[in-house]
Amino acid sequence: MSKDAVNLVQMQEPTLQLEEQSKLKLVNEENLRKQEESVQKHHQTFFASIRTAVTMFGERFRAFVTDRDTVTATVIGLTLLAVGVKSAKNGFIEARLWKPSLVSETSSITVLEALQHPFQVSRRLFSRPQDMLEGVVLHPSLEERVRDIAITTRNTKQNSGLYRNVLLYGPPGTGKTLFAKNLALYSGMDYAITTGEDLALMGREGVTAMHKLFDWANTSRRGLLLFMDDADAFLRKRATEDISNYHLRVAQNAFLKHTKERSNKFMLVLGSRHPQQLHRDIHDRIDVILHFDLPWSEELERLLRMYFDKYVLKPLTEGKQRLKLAPLDYESKWEEISEMTDGMSGREIAQLAQSCQAKAYASKDGVLTEAMLDAHVDDFIEKHQEKMRWLKKEGPGGVGSEPTPSRGRQ
Repeated sequence: MSKDAVNLVQMQEPTLQLEEQSKLKLVNEENLRKQEESVQKHHQTFFASIRTAVTMFGERFRAFVTDRDTVTATVIGLTLLAVGVKSAKNGFIEARLWKPSLVSETSSITVLEALQHPFQVSRRLFSRPQDMLEGVVLHPSLEERVRDIAITTRNTKQNSGLYRNVLLYGPPGTGKTLFAKNLALYSGMDYAITTGEDLALMGREGVTAMHKLFDWANTSRRGLLLFMDDADAFLRKRATEDISNYHLRVAQNAFLKHTKERSNKFMLVLGSRHPQQLHRDIHDRIDVILHFDLPWSEELERLLRMYFDKYVLKPLTEGKQRLKLAPLDYESKWEEISEMTDGMSGREIAQLAQSCQAKAYASKDGVLTEAMLDAHVDDFIEKHQEKMRWLKKEGPGGVGSEPTPSRGRQ
């Protein structure tokens, strides 16, 4: 290469380097701009997502707090869950999570039930009968005593006093169980129902079940009304039981031990057909005794009105069911039927009203006529009399072993 050519190349090298540097700078600037745009778009997307999430959360939270039932159910569920955890730590897992095997029905709410059905639980917690005798028809003198007991029990609960134990005796179907439920709910307490016959048949498991029952009752925070129906089947006199029934005597002793002192946790209510057969130590634990007798004519007429309104007239006015009623003089008809049903219990009157509803449904046009009503009442009374003859043949101690006294108008 000549000297001039070399000089020319040397003169062009700085120019080429500047051009390459300029191109490189442009490329870097372009890459930087693209990176900045990418970051800016990412930030915009990120903040837009946050704003959307906040907006959705705000709308749902606003809807949540304005729905009273949802808030109530949530608070109750969380509260009961906390109570359940605390109870588990204290060793009361079984008592707080489920009811004892002896309890056939209860208004007490377990933790598991609250978590599974929060809305139903919230409604149960805030529901309370406005009238202590809602759905119960009693003789006026008994109604007065019942209302006094309800007021006393409610005040005892509010002041954390010692509950009085009550004995309800009389024929079956006269309102003892319904009264016990209403008394508990009216007083702001829970109720639990068990039967003496179930306990009497448990054998060696009876004493364990008895301890679990009272351990559970003593964990109640609202107060528990423990109702034992047919108590004489379990708490009968020692002279009337088989002396060899060791397990029954042990279970009785456990019951007597748990009820030796009055409690501010539970109230004991016993239902009995034959109170004279109860263990003598049981009478020492009873503060109030009420006789639930078969209804008299006035009460029978009130029961007829109440149950026919529930099972016949109410479905008729709602128009949701295939049921009609022919023109009828109700006043004279209820008085007539009340005289014909003398000696029946409130439960039997309810069954009569239900069967009249079924009779109307079975007809071609769904109409309950006066002739149909009269014929059905006659048939129902005949079956009742036949049942009473059967029971009378059972001998002493059977329901209906004594003739039913006349219950005419007073």
